[in-house]
Amino acid sequence: MEDDVPDHDSVEDDVLRQKEFRRGSGIDLGQFMIQDHEEVEEETSVEVQETDAAVGEIASLFSGKDEQSNEPGAIKRDGTVEQAAAPDSVTDMAVHGERRLGFGLLAGMVLVWSVLGWVVGTALPPFLGGPLLILMGLSGLWVGEKWIPNPTMHLLGVTWVIISMKILYGFALDVHHWGWLDTSPLGADLSLGIFLLTLIGFNVLIAQRHNDDAIAAQATLVLLALGSATGALYDEIGVAGMILLGTLSMHGLALHRQSGNLASLGIAVSYLWIGLHAFSNEWSIANIEIVSFDDDLLLFMLMFAVTATNAVIATQFHKADNWFSAAAKALGLGKPGLWAISVGLGMIGALLSIAANRDETGYALAQLLLLMSAFGGSYLAVRGVEWKRLAPFILFPAPFLLILVILLNLEVLTIDVANLSGYSIYAILTAILTSIALLRNQQAVSDHVLWVGGVVVVVLLTILIPAESDGWRLLVSQALVWLGLAWLGVQRQSPSISGVAVLMPWVWLLMFATDVESRMFSNDFIPVALDEQHVAAWMLLLIVQQLYVNLSQGQATLNLAGRLAGLSELGARARDSGLLQLWNLSFVLSLISVWGIARVDGLPAWGLLGVMAAILIFHGTMVALGQHRGQPRTMLVAWSIFGLHFGWKFGHTSIFAATLVA
Repeated sequence: MEDDVPDHDSVEDDVLRQKEFRRGSGIDLGQFMIQDHEEVEEETSVEVQETDAAVGEIASLFSGKDEQSNEPGAIKRDGTVEQAAAPDSVTDMAVHGERRLGFGLLAGMVLVWSVLGWVVGTALPPFLGGPLLILMGLSGLWVGEKWIPNPTMHLLGVTWVIISMKILYGFALDVHHWGWLDTSPLGADLSLGIFLLTLIGFNVLIAQRHNDDAIAAQATLVLLALGSATGALYDEIGVAGMILLGTLSMHGLALHRQSGNLASLGIAVSYLWIGLHAFSNEWSIANIEIVSFDDDLLLFMLMFAVTATNAVIATQFHKADNWFSAAAKALGLGKPGLWAISVGLGMIGALLSIAANRDETGYALAQLLLLMSAFGGSYLAVRGVEWKRLAPFILFPAPFLLILVILLNLEVLTIDVANLSGYSIYAILTAILTSIALLRNQQAVSDHVLWVGGVVVVVLLTILIPAESDGWRLLVSQALVWLGLAWLGVQRQSPSISGVAVLMPWVWLLMFATDVESRMFSNDFIPVALDEQHVAAWMLLLIVQQLYVNLSQGQATLNLAGRLAGLSELGARARDSGLLQLWNLSFVLSLISVWGIARVDGLPAWGLLGVMAAILIFHGTMVALGQHRGQPRTMLVAWSIFGLHFGWKFGHTSIFAATLVA
């Protein structure tokens, strides 16, 4: 045992000697800093999509290839679901059926009480009908006074107040009808107006007392209706003044109450009232004569004042909740912002005014550019662009341009430039200034606004450009819009812009280039006459545009969403099958459009053969190259069916067969 110990010590000495040899002779500062190698977890960056404050929360029309849906019930890549799926209509009816039944009963109560008031005011003699109407109105106000403070009875109380005020307004009209105001020293008509204005003021006081927007909205709507009625006394000047007063009153209440409901309603209704009077052709609604605006300068000045006011209010209240956005959300359409939905609804009335003057292109374009300038600046302000960047192009020139229009229209000042009218000069200058402002701040414009704006511009071009004889002007003008959108869609990698740029031109052709007798829009309403040669050339250009856009965004998928039972599942199946991809949608829509347009004097033979061949060759080549996800067999069958139809109807069967074989 003793002999083994030295051997063990010698081995241990050798190990220590080797460690000593390997140890550095200098000072290793690293030895004083012990570094633990920790595993660095890879951080997954989640791309946060910026919400356009002006447009609001609206689902994209198309989704990209790798884009994850943020809709309720959408399954993420990791298998999680952030929000539960929205209930379908059956579940929604079962859960909220009782509440909706209550709303139905409220509507029935309004109808019954209104009919009862109408019977009392018309069937009974004045000495009985008058006191009964006053009693019915005051009793409803008393009920509202008792029920509105109670949260569970608030809605019912508000409904009673609105009905009661409606009865009191009817009583004022009956007083005039019965002749009780004939002896007034101010005259019966003027006395009626004062009576109604007094009731409107009383209505506003009640709205303030109960702090309710619906009651206040009733007062301002009645004021606008009263403005329409003043046309019988003070002609179009009185109507314009009352519309402006009603608009300012509604927006004044909105500012005082900080109410998005009144702000959005004021924007939408003001343009609707202007549009009705501009488009009117001696109309009569509820025994109120809708006086038309014959003075174009008066109408333009009214549009200028109302547009300036509405643009400021839309900017001020763009984040506020409102009835229209809530209604859109209830319908499953997302939650658009106040700016988008109120301006969108207001444009319906504005389009009536523009359409009423479509024969005067310069005047119609001046109205259009007025709207684009005001709301373009408003949109950029909502998106965070400072007013000092917009003022030199939007704010400061506006009053001087209006003064220029007035002076030119009154012939106080004359500018002889290519025989252009004052409105045409205004349109040109405003277009230049607005374009500069938009181009300087184009990074602030969202995809939603670009594709919606493109569609609106094409609609306006269709309305404004006379195409009864020279339809090529209309084709060229809208070609600039669609091709520009296609370029923007590819540059911005935007599925929605790309999808609209590819599909909407074909939809337009289906509306206006098909047989006159089967057109979606009557030729009497919007006369459009297109030359068959121009249509064929335009369709070939659209096929090339399809190829350009689809190479980049062809796998973008159309988003189908709905709350009806089974529709969401149907949309999911169609999406998974690839049918809703832009490649396949453009292929199918192109074939349908050719089928709708192809006729004698609608499409020449070379156009029919060329377009059909281009559709098959381009799409087939992309399938062969792996760029197209369409099923080759299905595409060939679909194309062959249309080819057989055209060959049977127009001939040239051999050419269709040769194209198919090639």
